[in-house]
Amino acid sequence: MKTLFNWFLILAFFVSACKKGSNDSPEATDNTIPISATLPDAIFTDLTKVSVGQASPAIMDRLISLIDATPANAAIHLSIFGFDHSGVISALKKASERGVILHIMIDMSVEDTKAQNPPTISTIRGFIKAGSEVVVVTNDVNTSSINHNKFVLFSELNTDKGKVSNVVFQTSHNFTVDDSKKIQDAVTMSHEGLYNAYVTYWNDIKAKASSGMKDFYYKEYTNDADGITAFFFPKRRNGTSYGDDTVIEILNNITEPSTATIRVGMSDWVVSRINVANKLSDLVTAGARVEVVVKDKIDAEVQAVLRDMQSRGAFIKIYNISRTNIHSKFLLIEGKYKGQQSTIVATGSHNYTTNALRNNNETLLMLRNSSLYANYVSYYNEMKKLPGIN
Repeated sequence: MKTLFNWFLILAFFVSACKKGSNDSPEATDNTIPISATLPDAIFTDLTKVSVGQASPAIMDRLISLIDATPANAAIHLSIFGFDHSGVISALKKASERGVILHIMIDMSVEDTKAQNPPTISTIRGFIKAGSEVVVVTNDVNTSSINHNKFVLFSELNTDKGKVSNVVFQTSHNFTVDDSKKIQDAVTMSHEGLYNAYVTYWNDIKAKASSGMKDFYYKEYTNDADGITAFFFPKRRNGTSYGDDTVIEILNNITEPSTATIRVGMSDWVVSRINVANKLSDLVTAGARVEVVVKDKIDAEVQAVLRDMQSRGAFIKIYNISRTNIHSKFLLIEGKYKGQQSTIVATGSHNYTTNALRNNNETLLMLRNSSLYANYVSYYNEMKKLPGIN
């Protein structure tokens, strides 16, 4: 009888353990916070705050919510220039604890990031688990070249409408609180081909993270059916500069300038890329409506071209950087593009500098006939209302 009773206890324990194991499966104990968002999506820092020097957490809050929605065994690939945002770091730690596989890439190429990023690198290395990694990038193309990327990739997200795969988050925003005090934009979208192209790019940089970026092989991803093109810089092949200026190539595709509207919101713009300003000036001459919003940090020679354009009908707004700082880097086009009436949003980390074109790791994401175009135009029109210098 005692033996029968013991067997009964063993059987009861086994059944209980099986039930517990069932409840503790990843599906049952998933502690993600499903994100409520319709993709594709665009988000911007709040102009009423950044125009008076206040922080707008909108983009970093969105990034945190994306990380919080990433389930166990999914992968996150992240590539960033400046990174010390405690909220993002905390979200990555929680993701690691629930079994998300982290691939973190952080710049350490120049004095700014050598001063800012080491504590973040140390913290993340302290909590990542087997299968995850931290890749430190030392871009060696020249003494000022950097990994200037600002993107995060999610293999899977839990949303309030179910699971979504292959998500790309591309922004102009470094992962810092200081950057939340600037005009910034971010795009989130789900697209398998684009996601895979970004992952390939991430791995291309990883292979040359400590040496050999001068031998980087420039690539583009294009899906004409979905209106997506991604340009993965630096624009180099075979150890040297490759091809023409990408922004000029985009502007050259405007086939009826007299019916086109071109809007630029740009952070950094140097004299070595004055060709872009000159091209915009030519488009004004050809009858295009051109609008440019920049800050007074851009080179004086570029400002002179912009002011000349202004005298010929272009809208030019130059912010006083001590009051309003634009860190976005986007180009908007409406008109005949390659012969077809189109809208274009080109955004990402790409400034109008030679480093951005030839030396830095950068991404420029271009969307044709995207629903996000209206969001960008609406934001841009509000940017135009902010005070500028005379």
